[in-house]
Amino acid sequence: MDFRLLPLLTCPYHPTATLVVAQIDRMIDGTIITGRLRCSSCAAEYPIADGILDVVGEHHPTSAAQMVNDLPPAAWAYERTWRPLSLSLLTGEPFPLTRELRLITGLAGAERGGLMIDVGCSNGLYARALERARRQSNASGFVVGVDLSMAMLGEAQRRVRRDGLSITLMRASAQALPFADSTVDVLVMGGTLNEIGDIPAALAEWRRLLRPGGRGVMMSLVQATTLPGRMLQQLLATGGLQFPTLAELNRYFAAAGLRLRAQWQYGVVVFSVLQ
Repeated sequence: MDFRLLPLLTCPYHPTATLVVAQIDRMIDGTIITGRLRCSSCAAEYPIADGILDVVGEHHPTSAAQMVNDLPPAAWAYERTWRPLSLSLLTGEPFPLTRELRLITGLAGAERGGLMIDVGCSNGLYARALERARRQSNASGFVVGVDLSMAMLGEAQRRVRRDGLSITLMRASAQALPFADSTVDVLVMGGTLNEIGDIPAALAEWRRLLRPGGRGVMMSLVQATTLPGRMLQQLLATGGLQFPTLAELNRYFAAAGLRLRAQWQYGVVVFSVLQ
C-alpha cells in the first residue's frame, strides 16, 4: 500500500474518520508491505499483508458467484481463459482486450492522472491499464484496485509486480469503500455491477467519492433480448448475478445522483460514462 494514500483513507464504517498507522512492520520505497491501520474513531484495526490492505476482515459469501471468486483456481484462470474472450462472446463481434482497454482508459481520461480506483478489480485488468496510461502521459496520481476476493487480489498483486507497476490493492466492499468524500478523480468497473449484490448502495458510494468534475466509467451487462440469452441469464441469476434492463440500469444511476454523460451498447454489453 502506497504510504502517500494515507490522508485519503477513512474507516469503511465511519466515512468521516481517517485511518491512521497503528504499526508498520515492513516498508519498501514508500510502500507498506506489512502493518496495521487503525480507525481514529472506533479504533478498529485493519491489517496490511503482502502490500494489500484488508478493511473487510471475516466475510461469508452471500452468493455462488462470490464463492467462486474466492477460489484460487478461479482467480488464476480468470484472465488466462475467460476474460480475453468474454466481450467478443457477449457482443457477437470482435472485441479484444486491446479495444476494451483503449475504450476504458480513453473515456476515463486516465492520461490526466489523479486518484483512480478500479472497483471490483478482479486480477487488476483495468487498474493496470489505467496505470500504464498515467505513466505514459507522465501524470501524477495513484491507481487503486479494490476487490472483495483475496484470491483475486493475490493474483492481481502478482501481475502488478510482474509488470513493474505502482498500484495499491485493497480488500473492501464496493458498498463501503475506505476513501474520504469527494476525493476520487476516476472510478471504473468492469462487469462487477452484475454480481455486486446491493446495486443502489454501490452506486451511492460512487456519488459520494467522485470529486466535482470526476468521472465514472462502467462496463456492465444488461438483460438479453433473445430467448437463449434470457434463459442463460435466468440460470446465472440463481448464482446471484443480476441483469437489469438498460432502462433499469439508467434508473439506478439516476437514483444514486449520478449523471449519465454518454452510453454505448454492444449486444448485452453497455459502457456508461457517469459524473
